[in-house]
Amino acid sequence: MRLFATVFLIFILVGCTENPQVSNLRKSLAKVDSVDSVISLLPLDSINSVRIRLNEAKDEVRWLGADSSVSFIREDAEIINELSKASRWLKDAPNRINGMNSEILRCKLQIEGLINVIESGATIDANGDTIDDAYLTENVKREIAAVNNLLSHYQETVTYVTKGLECDRDGWEAIDSLLTVKRAMWARGIAGEDTNSDEK
Repeated sequence: MRLFATVFLIFILVGCTENPQVSNLRKSLAKVDSVDSVISLLPLDSINSVRIRLNEAKDEVRWLGADSSVSFIREDAEIINELSKASRWLKDAPNRINGMNSEILRCKLQIEGLINVIESGATIDANGDTIDDAYLTENVKREIAAVNNLLSHYQETVTYVTKGLECDRDGWEAIDSLLTVKRAMWARGIAGEDTNSDEK
């Protein structure tokens, strides 16, 4: 009786052991779900608002700099450099986030499809190709690599967004003050007044 119980337990344990490929796919799918759950936490509205404001400031610096009545000094360059840095960090944020959302959906569909193929024992895919060990190994490897690439892209995007928002937060007051001074200089130039007093 004891021998029968031992053999039965071994049978149950072996029968419950998941296919290693399916196990790896489920782990990757869990990673995709994690990214999907946190990507919505990125402040896209705030990012877009800051990007628009920074781009408008850059455009204003350009046209003010093109006016002969407006002059820039060395200290101004440091402030403008911070403006450019913040803008660069946030430049591609919306496209990156939209791209990740699309890739999340693709990864989920592909991984779930592969799991179904493996568990169902299908031998032909939707394109009529033969499903064998080599086919499964190649496709599982490809999808796991795609998920790792998604994670890397997500981490990079979070880094860029964080640095961009921090750069804007720390530098915007100086940028706004600089623009105020240069607007006044431009206005005085239009009025034909001496603009040098604004730099003193």
